[in-house]
Amino acid sequence: MKLQPQVLSRDEVRSLLDACPTTTAGMRDRAVFTTLYRGGTRISATLRIKPADIDWPRRLVTIHEDKHQSGRTVVLDAEAMDCLRAWSERRSALGINGRCPFFCATAKPVRGKALDSSQFRHKVKVLAAAAGIEKRVHLHAFRHTCASELLEEGFPLTAIAAQLGHKSVATTSRYLHILRPDLMNEGLRERKWDQ
Repeated sequence: MKLQPQVLSRDEVRSLLDACPTTTAGMRDRAVFTTLYRGGTRISATLRIKPADIDWPRRLVTIHEDKHQSGRTVVLDAEAMDCLRAWSERRSALGINGRCPFFCATAKPVRGKALDSSQFRHKVKVLAAAAGIEKRVHLHAFRHTCASELLEEGFPLTAIAAQLGHKSVATTSRYLHILRPDLMNEGLRERKWDQ
């Protein structure tokens, strides 16, 4: 049986992000989860981001390879960029060079090495429990939540499709009909018996 996609509330996301420890690894993890949430990115593509892929002044992050081997650029808001900047500064203080993945291991002897997505699959469950979130939480829920919030905020399907990296707006439409039937079918609630 395939599980229905999960959308987190804004409060649940905040609680989960706040549950990240204030350690160096916790700061990195918060930046990873923020990128998933505000950028609508997938974990595998997020873990391949290099420092040079981040355009700080324009708040853009280039994703070179995603699900279908295609690249795209995602836009992040100021608060998300502040989270990434805090991690970037900590990363620099550790002496991690720009050739290493942006989100990388922090402990010696593997400092600067690539991370595996399975680590974050486990971490998100631990953090959700620490945050008191009772529903099922998984990494893709951040992507679902991003799409849901963009629709809620009135962004057109074309903008949502571009942020998520969907090749077709039809894909985005199907995706959002499953995630947010309440918003995609708003007009149905307003129908009258007598016209």
